[in-house]
Amino acid sequence: MAQVPSRVSQDVVRAARRQRAARIYNARKEQWRFRMRRLRRAFLAMAGIYIAGLVAALALGGVSFLATLLTVLLGLAVFVVLSIFPASPRTHVEDMNAASLPELAGATELWLEGRRKALPNAAVDAIDMIGVRLEQLSPQLAVLDERGPAAREVRKLLTEHLPGMVDSYTRIPAQLRGRAGSGGTSPSEQLVDGLCVIADQIEAMSEDLSRNDVDALATRGRFLEVKYQGEE
Repeated sequence: MAQVPSRVSQDVVRAARRQRAARIYNARKEQWRFRMRRLRRAFLAMAGIYIAGLVAALALGGVSFLATLLTVLLGLAVFVVLSIFPASPRTHVEDMNAASLPELAGATELWLEGRRKALPNAAVDAIDMIGVRLEQLSPQLAVLDERGPAAREVRKLLTEHLPGMVDSYTRIPAQLRGRAGSGGTSPSEQLVDGLCVIADQIEAMSEDLSRNDVDALATRGRFLEVKYQGEE
C-alpha cells in the first residue's frame, strides 16, 4: 500500500495533524458564527413582519382572522427560508481559480478539506502534509507578482493538477478503487502516491520562490504535466 514517503518523519506528520485540528476548530467556529448570524437575521425578519402586522391592525382598528393567519404563516415561512439560506459557504474549484494569489493557498486547503471524506483513509497523512506545505507557501504568494511565470506555475499546480487528480479518483466506481490495475497498483494507491508528489512539489516550489528561481519552477511544471499525462 502506498504511504507517505519515509523521508517525512512521524513527528512532522503529527505536527501536521495538530495544525489540521486547529484549522478545523477555527473553521467550525466560523461556521457556527455564520449560522448564528443567519438565525438572527431570520428572527429579526419574522419579528419585523409580526410588528408590521400589529401596527396595521392597530391602525385599521383590527383585522380579520384570515389576515392574522396569513401574517403568522408568512412570518414562519420567512423564518424557515432565511434560517436555511444562504447555505454555509463551500469552496469549489471555480473559487480557487477566481482567488487572488494571497487567498489561493487557503482556498486550496479548504477545497481539499471538503473532499477529504471522499478520499481513502490511506491519503490522510498526505493531505495533512499538503496542508502544512500550503501554510508555508502562503506568505510567499502574498508578495508574488500575479502576472509572472512563477504565479502561473503555482496556479497550474493548485488549480489544475491537484483538483484533476482528486476528481479523477472520485469518478472511479467505489468498488474498483481498491482493485489493482494492469500496473500492479490500485487507484487508491496511485492517488496517495500522487498526493505525496504534490506535497513534495509545493515544498520545492516554496524553496524555489525563496531563491527567486523561476526556471526551476517552470521545470517542475513540465515534470508534473509529463507525469500526469503518462499516468492517464
